[in-house]
Amino acid sequence: MAGTALIHDEDRIRYVQSVFQRVLKVDRGVTPDDEFFALGGTSLTAMEVIDLIEAEQGRRLPVRNFYQATVVRELAGELTPATDSDGGAR
Repeated sequence: MAGTALIHDEDRIRYVQSVFQRVLKVDRGVTPDDEFFALGGTSLTAMEVIDLIEAEQGRRLPVRNFYQATVVRELAGELTPATDSDGGAR
């Protein structure tokens, strides 16, 4: 089961890398340790990232969560499926 979770983590990291690259129009590859604002992000492009994630993933990322996780790897962690109180996915 841990292997499956790792695959999903890697998929989320690659997805966030792709979102940063598309929104920020970064010429070089984005790494899991890249920070949004260090790549040239602004408050306006942050909203573009949040909107794109909602459009593609169907879930709204709270602005506060974005600003608390501006590194690719951290933001990918914010995209984990929500669970209910019984531990099941919602």
